[in-house]
Amino acid sequence: MMNESTKKDLLRYKKNSAAAILTYFAIIFDVLFFASLYSSDYGTSTNADRTVVFYQWLIGISVVYNLLFLLAGFLCSEGVKNYKNGYSYVLIVMGVLQVARIFIIPAIAAFGSVERMFEVGIFSDISVESAGVIEGLGITAPVIDQFKFYYMCCCLLASAALCIIAGVNSFIKSTTLQNYMAELKKKRGSMI
Repeated sequence: MMNESTKKDLLRYKKNSAAAILTYFAIIFDVLFFASLYSSDYGTSTNADRTVVFYQWLIGISVVYNLLFLLAGFLCSEGVKNYKNGYSYVLIVMGVLQVARIFIIPAIAAFGSVERMFEVGIFSDISVESAGVIEGLGITAPVIDQFKFYYMCCCLLASAALCIIAGVNSFIKSTTLQNYMAELKKKRGSMI
């Protein structure tokens, strides 16, 4: 069985692959979210009137954010693998932003607005009565169904949790390694 000093010394030679793998899985859940969102066919002739809210500037911002999330996620996975502490903070912020995304597109698509979602209740059945008025047309119909709403929320929550766990893991290991390296440097300085 290894003692504590040996475990700390091993950090100098091993990569933090646990945090990197968690970050990769967070990216996968984000991909599942946006694949579900962007692959949905809301423009068919039977529901063409429902595309008014959904395919406007909000989706454009979502596409740009997803590209930035993927880029930042891959950069962070490499950073945390090499015990760079700053990437831990970035991962935690990314996790918080993933939670916030639930209240943007999924909430608007299912309920019409965040306020309406809280009025009706997040766990109530999504129906014509629970949906908000779709912009410009006066139609009260949800753009996505209940399963799709919960699926999107689960993907975003899983991505957020994995980002935060990876960030905390990386922070703990990076801080441990930095303290150990400072301790070694102090010991070397006292030997001279």
